Amino acid sequence: MTSQGFRFLHASDFRLELPVDGLMELPDRFGDAVLDAPRAAVERFFDVALKEKVDFVVLSGDLLSPRDTGPWGMLFLIEQFSRLAAERIPIYWATGKNDSPDVVPAAFRFPDNVHIFPIGQIEEVFFAREGVAIARLFGTSWGKAGVTPRGGVEPIEGADDLYTIGVFNGKLPVEAIKADSVRYWALGGSRVREIVSRSPSLVVYPGSTLARNFREPGDFGAVLVEVGESGRTTTNLIRTSPLRWSVETLIVHENDTEDDILNEARSRLKAIREKAQEDAAFLGRTLEDDVWFVSWRVEADAAVLPVLRYGAFAQTMLRDLHADFAKTPPIVFAVDVTPILPERMPEEMYERQTILGDYLRMIRYYAENPNEEIDVESFMPEEMRDWASLERIKREIETRRRVDGENADLGDLPAKLAALETKEFRSEAATLFDLTAFTPARAESEPTEGADRVAELAARRRNALLEAAVLGVDLLSETDSPVALLNGNTTMNNLPKKNRLVASELRNLQKNLDGKEIDS
Repeated sequence: MTSQGFRFLHASDFRLELPVDGLMELPDRFGDAVLDAPRAAVERFFDVALKEKVDFVVLSGDLLSPRDTGPWGMLFLIEQFSRLAAERIPIYWATGKNDSPDVVPAAFRFPDNVHIFPIGQIEEVFFAREGVAIARLFGTSWGKAGVTPRGGVEPIEGADDLYTIGVFNGKLPVEAIKADSVRYWALGGSRVREIVSRSPSLVVYPGSTLARNFREPGDFGAVLVEVGESGRTTTNLIRTSPLRWSVETLIVHENDTEDDILNEARSRLKAIREKAQEDAAFLGRTLEDDVWFVSWRVEADAAVLPVLRYGAFAQTMLRDLHADFAKTPPIVFAVDVTPILPERMPEEMYERQTILGDYLRMIRYYAENPNEEIDVESFMPEEMRDWASLERIKREIETRRRVDGENADLGDLPAKLAALETKEFRSEAATLFDLTAFTPARAESEPTEGADRVAELAARRRNALLEAAVLGVDLLSETDSPVALLNGNTTMNNLPKKNRLVASELRNLQKNLDGKEIDS
């Protein structure tokens, strides 16, 4: 075992070329923080290395794609390496596919403190303190002639007691994981942090330094590794990501008021803000540039789901949360409020002998019989039919190019496409087209779609049917029935937006009937 303790910082997958991709819209004041997040996360990593005064740094690949970043990426990385060179902190780097020596331009020269493991062979190096070897590292970089460690390393005379670190980008073979000659495997190639094994050696993917979207919740950063004089190893995650993401679920019941829902959301965001403050205190850092994005998912009873989905409450909720949590650091920004579509409405709704019951039974039939064509296009207004034509032309062009290549004969399709693209369409058009766009029968006749595309279209039809069911409950519900509306039992302000339109039309109709009684 090693007779001297040491500390090192392990990171991978900077992926400087990849932008943040988890947002559809964003206030201008957050623009710089989001655009600069990949670089800010890497700068924080090197800040930690200097602050913690680590003995060395281990990098396991995919730091950047020079072809995608252009010169700034390489110059930025060299600048960060030079910060450690000034403090004589060595860097041991097993490159990945994107930053392999095969693709790094020769014009860029790294500082002398950077050691890149070669392609095609496993190389061994030693970290020494005052001329005495303290740790042993071996690794290989990714490349066309790359190799994979298959087990332990050959013993070297006089080095049997040294702590051994394996540095590699990619998946490690089982026999290598089981080798007891390696105490720590520093792996790369995964954006998610994972400890694959703890015995006989630690096998660690540190994950990316930056969380880029809602699919990457939790803490993202680097692993600080401390090795005691006895060889005992402890690891700590050091968060470097200036952006954090979480999806929160609210359960809403029929008797809940808007204040109840809003207070529950405020309580959740307060807890998130407190955690961010604790993390900042632990790292000794301010939170001026940090943003925690939250996406709300709402599970609601069928009776209140239409109000949440089509009414103004979601926007009101976001406005209030932004006022409370998005103005002063730590910023907690609520991105959206999305009611979750139920798989089906309550069973008693399907049993009603009403227009709503008939409608829901029809929706259920199409959901249970995916081979059935849904004929709604003939009932559409001209605008909707144009949208359907537009989507079909796009699909036909895509299919022909997939089969015959970019030089495929497209006939008059481009001209038709150009004419339709000049028109403006309502937001409902996409959902209506999803109802008609797919059946398994069509997929069998067009095998060029591919399995992934078929699954995507099937999911779109299914989701469109769920949306249609909820919308039907909104428009045909007995609680907001035409009779109730015309008798003045329901106020306009209490109605979802779409129902307000229905109510207005019904009241206009009543005025034009010269006082005739309306039964239905």
